[in-house]
Order: sequence, then structure tokens, then C-alpha cells
Amino acid sequence: MKLHELKQKRSTIAGQMRKLNDDYSEKRWDEPATKQWGDALKELDELDAQIAREERLLSLDSDNVNNEPERRTGIDLDTSVTEARQMKVLETVLRGGYPALSSEERALFKEMRAQATNVDSKGGFTVPTEFRNRVVETMKAFGGVANISTVFETDGGSPITWVTTDGTADEGVMIGETEEGGDKDMDFGQIAIGAKKMTSKTIKISDELLQDSGVDVIGLIARRIGSRLGRGEAKQLLNGDGQGNNIKGLTMQLTGGVTSAVAGSIAHGDLLKLKHSVDPAYRAGNTRWVFNDNTLLGFKELKDGNGRPLWLPDVSGVAPATIDGDQYQIDQGMPDVAAGKKAVLYGDFSYFQIRRVKGMALRRLDEKYAEAGLVGFLMFHRFDALLEDTAAVKALTLKAA
Repeated sequence: MKLHELKQKRSTIAGQMRKLNDDYSEKRWDEPATKQWGDALKELDELDAQIAREERLLSLDSDNVNNEPERRTGIDLDTSVTEARQMKVLETVLRGGYPALSSEERALFKEMRAQATNVDSKGGFTVPTEFRNRVVETMKAFGGVANISTVFETDGGSPITWVTTDGTADEGVMIGETEEGGDKDMDFGQIAIGAKKMTSKTIKISDELLQDSGVDVIGLIARRIGSRLGRGEAKQLLNGDGQGNNIKGLTMQLTGGVTSAVAGSIAHGDLLKLKHSVDPAYRAGNTRWVFNDNTLLGFKELKDGNGRPLWLPDVSGVAPATIDGDQYQIDQGMPDVAAGKKAVLYGDFSYFQIRRVKGMALRRLDEKYAEAGLVGFLMFHRFDALLEDTAAVKALTLKAA
């Protein structure tokens, strides 16, 4: 079965599951309905696995059969002339280092070096915007919470003072016609959002691979760096403890929340308590659940008091997948369901501000791995984050054993 046929079949089954859910919206699920749902869920999971495999093969085929020189070298045909020149210099440096550059290319490379403000005296250079965009695009696959938060970029990394508050405590007051409105009762804090530095750690590539003109070296390095930085950033955004070089992650900034009724497991009632621990003003349409993929697997089997499944599958172009009516975001940085763990988050994550510094610096390590016939590449990324309104997001903590 072809990929588009698999997707069409999946969409049909998902639609049938949603219709079954609607048909039993006001009555208790009986045994035939439960069996029909279970069979459909099993087939849907099998189709998802098939689709993932086919898409992966299609991606590999696309990389192998693309014979356009500009595409093979990783240069976007629609990019500006200056950006294209920088990408060409980047490719030359990646393949052969500084000695491989022409005199004209060396002048442009020096400009790229001069822009690198977040590396030490051992060298490094700011990568072109197109390369950075490729890295960031790869990071999205591992981003989790970053994909539903507010991300803003700055040219530099100087600290920015940010006002934080609990929005549920802020309200207007009545005053007379000649009275002045004051802010003496406002309860707010000030936090400096900075730019902590993360490294991709060294990525080693063989000389033979770098010298093969048929290999998209730019794409290869961008993907490997993006996956490392994406996983690292995602872990920090959720669980950074704020000590040393770590940022203070979202789970360390949360206040309030709820605790499950039973140690080590989650019931429908626990999710309802979590949802209603968030003020209704924040539940107007942007709310999401956040948990990891293992938790989602368990939620697919979770039912309400009438036996209706809480999870509904997405129908392409029609409706997103939901848990108890709300969309969700998978983040592998979230812990599994276990006693004492904050396994589920809920709220409006647009109040979680993520700051990224635009310039990403790349370093080529020629000598360190020369004896093994390898070249090392190292990239640096600076970011920080804060929850500007603590009322917007809450956590479900599993009851201690």
C-alpha cells in the first residue's frame, strides 16, 4: 500500500473512532462499542507505525536521488546572493578547513569570524542564517514544550529584566472621579532572563565523508547538531535546576498544582482536578497537556465514568488529537508516571518565554582527531527561559508511595 493510501486509510479509521465516540456521548459504553474501539485503536497504531517507516524511507530516498549540484551542496536556490556566498564559504570550511578557501572567501570568512561573540580565543565563527535555520528546524522535532511556548530571539545575550506575576491576583478597583489609580497592591516580581551557553559536544566525521562531493555535508552536520542541541535544550527547558550553568526550567518555576489520588497511577478525576486548578481565564483556547510518549500510551486506554475513552485520534485537516477535549504536546523530558513525579502539565504555555540568541557559533577541530582520520565539529547555542505568569501552568504530581 502506498503512503498516501496508508494516510487515507488512517484518516478514515480515525473518523470512524470519533463518530463512535459521538454516538455514545450521552450513554454508557457497552461491550460491542468497547470492542469496536479497541480493534480500531490497534489498527490505527499499526498504520501509524507503517506510515512512520514509509516516511523515513521516503526521506532517505530523497537525500540519495537529488542530483542538483546546488541542492547536493546544501545551498537553497531561493536564498540571497550574500547568504549563498556565505553558505558556499561554510561548505568549503566544513570540507577542507581554512586552507581550502580562496583569498576572496577568506575575507568573507573573517567577517563571519568577527561576528562570533560567544566563543573563546580558540576560534569559531558565526554560521549563516540559512544553516542556523536548518539547525533550529531539526531542534523542533525534539523541542516538546518549546513548540507551544513563546520563543523570541535577540542579537546579544545581555540580561533582560522581566516582570513576573500571578495573574489571578491582579484585578481592577473602583475609584472616585478625582482619585488616582495606584499600584501599591500589585504583587509582582522581577527576574533577569539571561543567555546560558550550551554546546553540542563534538561531532566527528571522517575525512572520506567530507571529501565526497555527493554528500550534503551542510545538511548532515546541521541535522546532527540540531538533534543534540534540541534534546539538550528540551531537557533544560523542563528540568534545569538553575544551578551553575543550568537554566531554571519550567518545572522548577511552577507553583501550586494537584496531587493524584493514588500513588503511581493517574485516573480521569486527577486530570479533571489538574484542569480546574488552572484559572478559567487561561483555559480559553490555548491550553495544552504536556507529558511523555509512555504516558500517552497509558492515556489511550484511560476512560471516563461512562466507559468513554479520553483520547481521540486526529483526523488530518479536520481535528487534532485530544485528551479530554484538549490538545497535547509530547515532550520526552517529562518523567514517566511514577510516585512523586510531576508527570503531567496543563495550561497556557504561551506564558512560558524562551529567549534564544540569534548568532550560533561553529568550531572546526582539525588536529584533535587527525590521527584517526576524523574532523570534529562543535556548535554553541545560548538561551534562557522564564514563566512570566505562574497561574497559567500547573502540574499533576503523583502521590508518594
